[in-house]
Amino acid sequence: MSNSSEVQKMKTSQEILADEDGTSRILDEKLMELQSLFEVSQTLNSSLNLTSILDNMLLTPMGKMMITRGIVLLYKEKNKLSVETLKGLPQELVGKIIDEKIDISEPTFLTKEDEANLTTFSFLVDNNIVLLLPIRSSDKNLGYIGFGNKILNKDYSKSELEYLKSLSNIAATSIENGLMVLKLQDINRRLDKKIQELNTIFEIGKELNSTLDSDKILNLLSYAVMGEMIINRCLIFLEENGEMKLQMSKGLQSTDELALFEKEDFLEKLFELTDPIYLKKENEYSSPLQNFQKTKFPVIVPMRIQNKTKGILAIGERITKTPFYDDDLEFLFTLGNEALICLENARLFEETLEKQKMEEELALAREIQQKLLPKKCPQLEKYEVEGINISSLHVSGDYFDCIKLDENNYCLAIADVSGKGTPASLLMANLQAVLNALIDSNSNLEEITGRINNLIHKNTNYDKFITFFIGILNIQENSFQYVNAGHNPPFFMHKDGNIELLESGGLILGMMPNVPYEQDKVQLKQGDWIVMFTDGVTEAQDKDGEDFEEERLMELLQENKFASAEVMKDKILTAVKEFTGDVPQSDDITLLILKVTG
Repeated sequence: MSNSSEVQKMKTSQEILADEDGTSRILDEKLMELQSLFEVSQTLNSSLNLTSILDNMLLTPMGKMMITRGIVLLYKEKNKLSVETLKGLPQELVGKIIDEKIDISEPTFLTKEDEANLTTFSFLVDNNIVLLLPIRSSDKNLGYIGFGNKILNKDYSKSELEYLKSLSNIAATSIENGLMVLKLQDINRRLDKKIQELNTIFEIGKELNSTLDSDKILNLLSYAVMGEMIINRCLIFLEENGEMKLQMSKGLQSTDELALFEKEDFLEKLFELTDPIYLKKENEYSSPLQNFQKTKFPVIVPMRIQNKTKGILAIGERITKTPFYDDDLEFLFTLGNEALICLENARLFEETLEKQKMEEELALAREIQQKLLPKKCPQLEKYEVEGINISSLHVSGDYFDCIKLDENNYCLAIADVSGKGTPASLLMANLQAVLNALIDSNSNLEEITGRINNLIHKNTNYDKFITFFIGILNIQENSFQYVNAGHNPPFFMHKDGNIELLESGGLILGMMPNVPYEQDKVQLKQGDWIVMFTDGVTEAQDKDGEDFEEERLMELLQENKFASAEVMKDKILTAVKEFTGDVPQSDDITLLILKVTG
């Protein structure tokens, strides 16, 4: 009995010792794991280099557990995982984007036997990853760490899974810091690149702004773009007179390719492009982009000003075959717009020079024209004569003249050429020359007017004509003989204020050849007036579009019938100016006034 008890006591003691040894081993293993995790944590936290962090995170458990392969995937874009590092797998997989919706919060075993795994984790299953753990920080997944089978094909124990889970949690903070550092580095790189681009744009801008030669600006732009983008081909299209045209081509010599960029329908559609476009080889595009794609111009950059596309910059492929990035497109867009402003300034400068040259020529033409008009009307003993021409433009289509024929006869003429500006002034000069060549003291006004009409008709188009009034004052007979060729009838005002119209004559000059003209004659007495004018007086308009009209002119003459011819002239001009106010003068104003004083 006692022996049996002793044996029983001995067994119990052995079991206790065995249990104590097992617990001790477990504690030792836990202690070792904690020590390992602590060391790994120190290693991970000692670096901010993401690659180093991920390599340590992967290699430590693989070496400890003799795992054949491992992989780390991190979220770089929403719902898109990127292979950041791997061991035991093909190196070309690094950087691959995994477009699979993985969403696990606990360690998960992957098997080919599970159909769900074959769809959700197809990439990992295909690469023999059997265990996947989330890398979690602040209740969100930064990514996943995956492991293959062990070398001896043993299963992962519970304690190993706990170790791996703890490791991924410990590493999450370091990974998050590493990602932040990468982000900051990327921001710094982008800032450095932006600064470099701004400096480049500034330097190129200085060159572009240093000239007002459009061709030089285009050359500077093309060579700057080719140098910065490392390309050997570019095209520049610019709007000209409402149409887009190919202004410069670098590196494109094929006539067939050039023909694609000269088609009218293609050029019209270029105005529709508003944003930079990077043409992808795998995509299909409609016109006009397909023409650029066919000829290997992958980057199309609109050149815009005041929200309107005024040009297109087309960029060929890089010599290095490297792709273009958003920053490149933004740089080209900024540079293109800067160049467009310089081109616009050059155009405006050229227009200013041309306008200045034209104004100088018009000023010279006005000076010549003013010399064709009488500087001063003849001052006679019993007559006052005043004339004036005020052009609405630089040169006038109106004409008046006072020509001494002999001691007793003086020719007074007034005319209004159709239209305004330079063409009208040239025809006016022609009329002045013809009249001065034909008129003399023995002239027959009917014949002279007919000859002038035939000459004007012969040498002008059908839409050019002249209203013309000519009279001869005989101071000895106190008579005024005249012909009115379609001109505003002059007012013949008597001393009592009664007004007659001098209408006898015929058709406007230049309308048709061989037109008969009829002359008439009036007898002049003291206090009589003959007021000749062009329609720039009676058709002058106020802000409401109302005409000055002949009635208003008649009333003005009657009110000032006792004034001098000079005062009458000034009164008429003042009245017209007050009537029109701030409305710009729309037509030439010409007056020729005769008053009988004795």
